[in-house]
Amino acid sequence: MDYKLDLEIPFPSAHLATVAMQVLSVDKELKTDQVQRSMECKDTLLKVHFASVSAKMLRVSTNSFMEMMQMVLRTMDAYA
Repeated sequence: MDYKLDLEIPFPSAHLATVAMQVLSVDKELKTDQVQRSMECKDTLLKVHFASVSAKMLRVSTNSFMEMMQMVLRTMDAYA
């Protein structure tokens, strides 16, 4: 896959980073032949790696992921 993106998202604690990863890992990529996503936690950082066959698919996948991340962060802010 020619197009790649790495994100590092900081959290206030390692526990919240792990919770976010667990919540976000439920939603799998719809076109696994075109986009791959992997996540891991390193202390308080959630590291996300995207690989895609096209820039368009990378953009669409990343945008969808960021919308889900925004929902997770708002929920954590309201209840944590």
